[in-house]
Amino acid sequence: MPHIRQFFSSYFAVIDRYILKEFILNLFAVTTVLWLIYVATRFARYLAQAAVGNLPSEVIFSLLGYSSLAGLSVLLPMGTFLAVMLALSRMSSDNELTVIFACGIPHKRVVRNVLIFSGAMAIIIAVLSLVIVPNAMTGRYELEQKAKMSADTSGLIAGKFKESRNGDWTFYSEGMTEDKQKMLNVFIEIHKSDKPLVFRAAQGSFEIDSETGNKYLVLFDGYRYEGKAGEQDFTIAQYESHSLLIEEGKETQLRERHKALASKVLWQRGGNADIAELQWRVSTAVMTVVLSLFAMSLANAGPRKGRYASLFPAILTYIIYSNLLGVSRAWIMKGTLNPVLGSLWVHILMLIILTAILNRNKIHRYWLQSRGEKKVARQ
Repeated sequence: MPHIRQFFSSYFAVIDRYILKEFILNLFAVTTVLWLIYVATRFARYLAQAAVGNLPSEVIFSLLGYSSLAGLSVLLPMGTFLAVMLALSRMSSDNELTVIFACGIPHKRVVRNVLIFSGAMAIIIAVLSLVIVPNAMTGRYELEQKAKMSADTSGLIAGKFKESRNGDWTFYSEGMTEDKQKMLNVFIEIHKSDKPLVFRAAQGSFEIDSETGNKYLVLFDGYRYEGKAGEQDFTIAQYESHSLLIEEGKETQLRERHKALASKVLWQRGGNADIAELQWRVSTAVMTVVLSLFAMSLANAGPRKGRYASLFPAILTYIIYSNLLGVSRAWIMKGTLNPVLGSLWVHILMLIILTAILNRNKIHRYWLQSRGEKKVARQ
């Protein structure tokens, strides 16, 4: 802490430190509230899945940790935007900005502090989106899929027979290996009216295909019995390994798995969906800086308006910005939009709108002047 204070004291004046402090305090408050809402929503969803037996209760907090970390890349841009707007709105309503400008401190000084703050947050968000969050989502995806399979076969290691949820097969396992990675003495009966199918194996384990999301039960060193005993078409086959498809990967699971891919892998693959995901991760950092500049224009609500008067326009601005990025992402994935242009048009459009808002007085005067000149010319 002393080194950090010395750094800020050396490179930032008192007024700069005060403004940055206001930004940081508001960022902490806003992000904490948004994070608690996000975590509570996720926690309720996991509890609902555990209540119906789709998820073991012991993995809820592990999944919650992965989800809360992954959610930061989405919450921090909005938190930074609202932090700048709320801080400047409070300073404007308390006439602190008026006093600052009256003391000879230019408006560019405030703009510089906003850019420093939002730029630092953009770097943090870029690291989260490109490096940390994909790893967290990978851990969450794998843990969630394994937990769902474990819930589907819960109680099997106790030496009891159990049917699957849809009743298609009956499963039995005598126990687990010491490392808890494989099941011992596995017995499976797949219910078929015409030809009963039975598998017996010395060991078995569950695996998930990372590409398709399909869930498999892999059996090792066993026998396969097909048909009814005593009939001519009864067959016995020995195998070293045999994979049984337990559940096919759904489209939502494939999307989650794609979001969990490392940024380096997305860049090397270079498909439309990969470029769209990569641009989305970069856009969160760019959006942070652009929205912070928007916050400066929204913060000047006027002397008779409260400090929260611009909260609704701010939320509306964020929704429009994020939805445009989502639309651009979908167009790139479908091939409708050129990946080279990508989401760049959204940022350019928002910067044009921001420039128009910041120069609205000049535009209005120019419009009045040109209108007056036209009237004189007509006369």
